[in-house]
Amino acid sequence: MNELVEKYLSDLKRKNFMELSQLENYQGEKIVQNEKSYTISIWKDMINNNELRIVVQIYRYWFLGIGKMEADGFRINRDGNISDLTKKELYDFI
Repeated sequence: MNELVEKYLSDLKRKNFMELSQLENYQGEKIVQNEKSYTISIWKDMINNNELRIVVQIYRYWFLGIGKMEADGFRINRDGNISDLTKKELYDFI
């Protein structure tokens, strides 16, 4: 699952602030990879006028409502400076 998170984060980090600011606040999709089903969610929050928070969350459903969730993300400012989110900043997504 970490590989999926990293792939999505890598693609998002290539975008500039303006491109990222035009994303929906939430977008999700279901994918199947190696015969396993995943729900991938991308969250965008405006921290302030100059900074965005982007989080990629992946959930793998097993059975009876039990599953595993992982998330990672970053902040980006208007100058294009990127910093990874801390574990504390990701608590709401895991």
